[in-house]
Amino acid sequence: MTWTHRERILAALNHEEPDRVPIDFGGAEFTTITLAGYEKLKKYMGVDEPTEVMSIIHTCAHPAEAILNRFEVDTRNVQPGPFEGGVDHWTDDNTYTDTFNVLWKRTEKAVDQHFLHKDGPFHGGKLTVEQVEEYDWPDGKNPGLAKGVRERVEQIHANGDHAVCLYLPGGVIHRGYAMRGFEAYLKDLYKRPEALQRMMDKLCDFWCDTAEIMIEAAGPENVDIIYFGEDLGTQDSCMFDPETIYKDYLKPHHRRMVETVKGLTNNKAKVCYHCCGSAYHFIPHLLDIGIDALNPVQVTAKNMEPERLKEAFGDRLTFWGGINTQEILPFGTPEEVVAETKRIINILGKGGGYILNSVHNIQAEVPPENIVAMFETGVNHRYH
Repeated sequence: MTWTHRERILAALNHEEPDRVPIDFGGAEFTTITLAGYEKLKKYMGVDEPTEVMSIIHTCAHPAEAILNRFEVDTRNVQPGPFEGGVDHWTDDNTYTDTFNVLWKRTEKAVDQHFLHKDGPFHGGKLTVEQVEEYDWPDGKNPGLAKGVRERVEQIHANGDHAVCLYLPGGVIHRGYAMRGFEAYLKDLYKRPEALQRMMDKLCDFWCDTAEIMIEAAGPENVDIIYFGEDLGTQDSCMFDPETIYKDYLKPHHRRMVETVKGLTNNKAKVCYHCCGSAYHFIPHLLDIGIDALNPVQVTAKNMEPERLKEAFGDRLTFWGGINTQEILPFGTPEEVVAETKRIINILGKGGGYILNSVHNIQAEVPPENIVAMFETGVNHRYH
């Protein structure tokens, strides 16, 4: 049997073992490479093409088709277009105001030059339901968001049978604390949950509306994977109590988001949820709302040992990521990268249920040789 890229991805998501481990690179905003790292990779691989930016805020790239083909990547990305009209604008090269009126500043002295949110419409003071209701919320069905989606899907199909990964950024946590301020957002979960819930309702409305117009533009039958996510864990613990704060205040919004996209695709599309850090104690909740895959599988975080994850959840959850970007990829030798990649494939990939990718975006300090070693191992290694 000759496997197509799409068949390979769908087999893993259905817990069937394909001919080799499926590979993702650039399927979403958190499974790609920073701009600084990408320039190094292009030079190393002799790719002389303009860099296409995937995300301004996260300063990451759309890998060129030449690189995706070289690494035999099985996914292709589709994401929203620019919002038309609205308040988003640049003040200068390092200062950006987004669609939700959040002010972002570039970390100029950092190598990766990520942006950090500095101000937003609900920063300062006590959040009230009236404030939330009176705010001029952007329209999730803004035509710019779906612009180019159908053409991108047609391009993917014309270039080969790859899995279409529809990336829907935002959500209720990431956008919520950018609009409110991180500390205030956390406090409001305990002190002013009614007002915060109303804000999250509005954010969830926007996300679901965007999902609707994008899936319609793509064609529901053409969407293989819906990718979204919001961090719930830290390196050593949970950001929210899984059985109280997450279950009571955050999970209902995530359930609505998952049910919306599964309904719009007639339960055909798989949903991949992104959560950095220690996600272990949230996994039962994610499975309960219909999540099919977890990314980035931060194997160096507490309780995230691959053996433990596979034993506890491997028959119900696909793991997407898992190659160590904190230690092995940036600081290991190519030989160590090969050994670690084989180890993760053997643990998480046995019987299906694993898609190869780095833990979060590949950073600027990762040597190109190590990137090549990881992906070439994915292409050539067979499950043990």
